[in-house]
Amino acid sequence: MSSKMLRSVFLPLVLLPLGACMAPSRAVDALPENASARTQAVAQLKDDLSGVPVRAAATAPQAVQFTGLGLSQVSTQPGSSINERRLMAIRAARMEAIRDLTEQIHGIRINSESTLHDQVLKSDTVRAVVAGEIRGARTLRITPKGDDSFEVLMAIDPDTVSYILRAVRQRG
Repeated sequence: MSSKMLRSVFLPLVLLPLGACMAPSRAVDALPENASARTQAVAQLKDDLSGVPVRAAATAPQAVQFTGLGLSQVSTQPGSSINERRLMAIRAARMEAIRDLTEQIHGIRINSESTLHDQVLKSDTVRAVVAGEIRGARTLRITPKGDDSFEVLMAIDPDTVSYILRAVRQRG
């Protein structure tokens, strides 16, 4: 048998099982049957950002409010007085909560690099980048945690998330 004939016979046999391992074109199709409403909403967000057509209204997941949590210590903040440092800690916690919301809506890009020499790991670097636009986030609560920390909880309504996604699609 020629090599061309072998390829035409065996290549489909090799690629057929690999096709079954490939991810479905829509994230919502990969969800387990018992997926929570939040998981369904995140999968739909991924499909929306990827430009995958929206599912039929009858099977669309129920709208879920996205929340972001931020924490910050007072003692590590710059400032000449304790009140300045407290305000800066609240601001830092708010920024962390907004970053958490951005990660949920726009995702995280992760780059990783490992270096081996003679089968010994020499270095391992992981870098995470979050980029996106957040509008309409509202502060649900600011809670002091002990004497030196603040916790901030922020939220975005599902309608606002839809608005953000439309804005992203129009630019892209």
